[in-house]
Amino acid sequence: MFKISFFVKKNDSVSPTEFRDYWLGRHAEMQRAYLPQIGVHQYLKCEVLHDHPLTVDGRNNFGTGPVRYDFVDHWIFNDIGDLRRGSATPRVQALMAEAYQDEDSMLDLAASNVQMSVDLVQFFPVDGNDVRATDDSPYYKIYYVVRVLPHITPAQAQLHWNACHGGESRQHIRYSSQKKYIQAHAIESTFVDELAAKRGYEIDPTLIGHAEGWIDPNQSPRDVKPKDAERVNKMTMDDIDLFSDKARGCVFFTKEHYIIDEPVVRRTNDGSKDQPMPTFFSAVY
Repeated sequence: MFKISFFVKKNDSVSPTEFRDYWLGRHAEMQRAYLPQIGVHQYLKCEVLHDHPLTVDGRNNFGTGPVRYDFVDHWIFNDIGDLRRGSATPRVQALMAEAYQDEDSMLDLAASNVQMSVDLVQFFPVDGNDVRATDDSPYYKIYYVVRVLPHITPAQAQLHWNACHGGESRQHIRYSSQKKYIQAHAIESTFVDELAAKRGYEIDPTLIGHAEGWIDPNQSPRDVKPKDAERVNKMTMDDIDLFSDKARGCVFFTKEHYIIDEPVVRRTNDGSKDQPMPTFFSAVY
């Protein structure tokens, strides 16, 4: 399963209400017109809650920089071949160009970015697919956008993030308020590189991915002593300091809007015979 994530900032000349209406309305429909043709099975838009107390508290707790984004969009798919083949067809290219031209006046592209990633799951309960931060759900979704410290390489940071920080998080899961926690690690992608260069998105090699967590603020860990919780929280924050540049990072809460919602990993069927499952041995994405 692969994910292309768009962290978008609106143009300053566009009001928050105008941008929200456009992004969840016209923009969503223009994207829906071609995304299934390039293999996208889930498409969701996550609305950043700038002034929500959860965002304010999260930023203060993590000590990160200002919230720079307004929405996070995800294209989720499982076949790179579909992405390559579909995006090369004249019809899809025309629809993509139309959508890009339409959004140009709405976005601050230089302050937005795009990445391809793979999800490394840290917490995922048996009902994890039903844990969603939609408007009718008690859950909220937290993001931590991770930019690596200058003295270590992105690969070193990603290794520590998963093996050490993830391990520490799993060890102390009983102290966590998160129901589900995923690390989205950025991977190389010629498709994304070409898109970023063509559209003018921010290109920052120190941006190594982002964390996603689902939290119900009405639920808290049970039978946890305050001193123990404080100790675990300090350990978590100290560990983040080992690989993440907090001052350049970004923490915020969102609500999810599902535009396309289909099973992602599946065997394709053209109506006459089953197609082989996609393979990704040493693939360049």
